[in-house]
Amino acid sequence: MTYDVVIVGGGPGGYVAGIRGGQLDAKVCLVEREVLGGTCLNRGCIPSKSFFESAHRVMSVRDGEAFGVRARYEGFDLAACVARKDQVVGSLVGGVRKLLEGNGVDVLTGDGVLVAPDAVQVTAPDGSKTLVKARSVILATGSRPSEIPGLPVDGRRIVTTDQVWGLTDLPSRLVIVGGGVIGCELAHMFSAFGSRVVVLEALDRILATEDRDVSRTVAKVLEARGVTLRTGVRVAGAETGEAGVVVSLEGGEDLPCDRVVVAVGRRVNTEGVGFEEAGVALDARGFVQVNDEMETSVPGVYAVGDVVGQQMLAHVATSEALVAMHNALGKKYWMDYSVVPYAIFTAPEVASVGAKEKDLKEQGVPYKVGRFSFAASGKALCMGAPEGFIKLLSHGETGRVLGASVVGVSASDIIGEITVAMRMEASPGDIVTTIHVHPTISEVILEASEDTMGLSIHKMGRRKKRG
Repeated sequence: MTYDVVIVGGGPGGYVAGIRGGQLDAKVCLVEREVLGGTCLNRGCIPSKSFFESAHRVMSVRDGEAFGVRARYEGFDLAACVARKDQVVGSLVGGVRKLLEGNGVDVLTGDGVLVAPDAVQVTAPDGSKTLVKARSVILATGSRPSEIPGLPVDGRRIVTTDQVWGLTDLPSRLVIVGGGVIGCELAHMFSAFGSRVVVLEALDRILATEDRDVSRTVAKVLEARGVTLRTGVRVAGAETGEAGVVVSLEGGEDLPCDRVVVAVGRRVNTEGVGFEEAGVALDARGFVQVNDEMETSVPGVYAVGDVVGQQMLAHVATSEALVAMHNALGKKYWMDYSVVPYAIFTAPEVASVGAKEKDLKEQGVPYKVGRFSFAASGKALCMGAPEGFIKLLSHGETGRVLGASVVGVSASDIIGEITVAMRMEASPGDIVTTIHVHPTISEVILEASEDTMGLSIHKMGRRKKRG
């Protein structure tokens, strides 16, 4: 079997590369060991956002009286939530398969191993083997949850962030080990569902990669909703039994609970797929080394997504995949990581793009800060979501927007405007002179842009003295 390109892995990097290859009239084969869509569609982005929406509905019912809605909350059915999630996932996975088929991509189910720079051996579930040859290969094997010593994952009492979306009975007491992005998202959702949640984080604060005022805001809201945040603590071990789990902390404290979710990051899938045997170079952390064309140390072999380790985000994998496929077909594209937005789906949401203020300080870059509170947003108040703020950073000399951090309702949606502004090398002045719909959440971007000049209309500033 000979192709122009063979792709190993069918996640948001692999299947997107396949579709683009088909659109460009290439003969493409995609190898996937499990289900199309990878972690994103099956065990990550989509399941978590389905749960996130369920949490939103629960909170809307509970807070309904303030909006004039008289409804009685009778409890949460996690099994029904999971069933709806499965329907959403199934619909999207089926859509991906149809898109691949419609673009002429051959899909093989099985384990793909790189046996030569131009060949992948596929072992099907029944043990049969097929050698697939191609002019170029794209590696998109993804990642899996990391585990930690002392917390033996059994898939029942102690689960990973891949397994948690399949639980059908709501734990009364839930311990989440890890206060990063996934840990905080889970804390928000399961506390809304009714679980008593404890988050254990080894660092001095949750969401440690974000600005301190962002993590402080999220922590304050989570605690107000009953989540217990324990920072600066480490897990020593855990014992499971029929009644639940007892988590032991370093120092001797024991925490009894019904379930534990291990949310301490992810590790890449580079073992057993022939990377090193084929000469594909890995860095000291185990990630595949690539150039800005997404090509590995082996000519004609490309890598995208989590195995590259730039940013473990589905939308980054998609962009990398488009670059890799175009180059695999003899075109010239380059990957640019300078403007990458991302979001954290807590309540309030968090979204960020570009530089952080601490980075600009450390680098000695002159900058201006524009801030605006969601509590002063008419739309946010109408929605009953006054928590949060936006911080907009611009260059002190050139005026170009350098980045932004947003914590507040719909942050994941409005960060796109700032991302486009950065790509267009726009300034806050360009945003200020762009009319925004009123009332909308996007107006906080307008107000923060005005604030970089000290001219925010709906924010009280220091009044200048006359004369």
